[in-house]
Amino acid sequence: MFDRRFPALALIVAALSLVSCAQAEDEPKPASNKLDNPKPLADDISLPLPCDGEMVFRHVYVLAQGSLDDREVNLGYPFSEGEAGYKQSFISGYRRDFINGQFSLQDLSADWKKRIGPSLPKTDAGSPLKPMMYFIGKYEVTARQYAQVMAQAQSLASGEPAPACEAPTGMAARLPKVKLSRFEAERFAAVYSAWLMKNHRDLLPVSGRGKKAEDGGIGFVRLPTEVEWEFAARGGSAVSRQELEGRLFPRRLEGSESDGPLADWAVFNQVAGGTGQAARLTPIGTKLPNPLGLFDVVGNAAEMVQESFQLVHAGRRQGAYGGFVVKGGNYLEGEGTLFTGMRREYPLFGADGTEQSNETTGFRVAIGALSAPRSRYEELFEQWQKEGRLASLTDAIDDAQDPTKRLDSIIAASADPRLQAELGLVNEELKRNVSLIAQQREEAAGNLIQSAALVAETINNYNIRLTNLQKTQQQAKASGDDTSAKLFAAAINNGRSALDGAVAIYIDNLATGTRYTDAVIQAQFQRVKEELNRKPVLGKSLLSRATLFVRHVGDYRQQRRADPATILKELLASAAPQP
Repeated sequence: MFDRRFPALALIVAALSLVSCAQAEDEPKPASNKLDNPKPLADDISLPLPCDGEMVFRHVYVLAQGSLDDREVNLGYPFSEGEAGYKQSFISGYRRDFINGQFSLQDLSADWKKRIGPSLPKTDAGSPLKPMMYFIGKYEVTARQYAQVMAQAQSLASGEPAPACEAPTGMAARLPKVKLSRFEAERFAAVYSAWLMKNHRDLLPVSGRGKKAEDGGIGFVRLPTEVEWEFAARGGSAVSRQELEGRLFPRRLEGSESDGPLADWAVFNQVAGGTGQAARLTPIGTKLPNPLGLFDVVGNAAEMVQESFQLVHAGRRQGAYGGFVVKGGNYLEGEGTLFTGMRREYPLFGADGTEQSNETTGFRVAIGALSAPRSRYEELFEQWQKEGRLASLTDAIDDAQDPTKRLDSIIAASADPRLQAELGLVNEELKRNVSLIAQQREEAAGNLIQSAALVAETINNYNIRLTNLQKTQQQAKASGDDTSAKLFAAAINNGRSALDGAVAIYIDNLATGTRYTDAVIQAQFQRVKEELNRKPVLGKSLLSRATLFVRHVGDYRQQRRADPATILKELLASAAPQP
């Protein structure tokens, strides 16, 4: 996705960056400038800024069935008793949340499609999933960018000509903008959105592109939500599920299997006890990016997000709202305190009533849109109608016989308002529980596909061992070693029993797979495929096995039986796809 071959020393980083850029001149790169995009990547996207600047974004996708779907993610960190931070688990502790994007590929401009399209997963024809995206700033908003945008505020309000460009230049211009309040950060987003809609409306993503302008789907700039920020900071869909839940995002250097030093990725206080020459705020793009191509998500300037702060309660966000949330830690923090789920609560106002600001907190922006623009109503209503339907859980229930639908009909036919209200509550509770069961079943279906692929891999390994035993037995017989030949014969019998047992388990998994609808199997297969594609060696073989298993489930669904000999032959004939 991007080059990570950078050592820690700043001078060598700069030298290698120039070499890398020279070597990649023939490759397509986004137009950029050193101030706003010092480390360009091939799939960067950007929006114009006043005075010939640009705001660079990275796309984050979630495989989902549409706008109403989402993915469960874990935020924060599960502190152990005695671990640093344990006594503040009510601030940054482990909790559950959900994430989805607001834009599909069809919602983007032609240029953005061209840049992003090749890096998105290709979903199978039978899969109901598609990449849903949101966009988040690649860097923290700089002092130069802030000045460029805010200089337009008076002109936009009055209709007067825009002022002459007098934005900061040099290294100071690349410093993250700090010493501003939450209100000022939101004001920046508002002015920038207004400027874009006035001057570059056609470049903004539109939820439901092609529909009427008044349908309300046009994108706008805002602060990222906390779950958007943290999902992207952790690596999003560019990392495995296990890596996504780690304390810090993966930090791999080429040729190494272990994480590199955090100092290559983050600006923080490396002086013991926080005394002496502490770290300073550093220009954007100085360190290495996280797996999604985002810079400074840990350290440097801490970053504001959109929501008000909520405490952590029993693995979820607690219901009371406080100040504003700041993520990622800052350059004065020590390495031991930094982790991707780090968060702080700050007051909106200081003790004197002025808007709260400090020298260590800045922000990055995201692109959002209405969750329910009129352009999406039909799609959203169709998805909502499917929620909580028993017929979506199993092929054995005909849609017309779905009890939740029958109860809907009974409610509609009743003339008693009190009975309608009571039955309505019962049906909503039923649908809610069905939705919870559906989530659990979807996860179980994905686990079934992965475990079946492992069983298939085991069958192949058993067969290799059995073949080797048979060859060795033949050699023993040829040499007249009857004693060894008999020992090998016993081992061969045991090997055949193990192989037959593994095939029987595989066929049991096929029968279990038919308990899920084909739509569930296809959707989970797409997610499993995405996960396995990240594993460079074993993943290819397991993907081949998983693909065959999904096909076998489809066959078993129709025939209600499977021939062990045929299954074994097909499993042994399957091979990992060529890179």
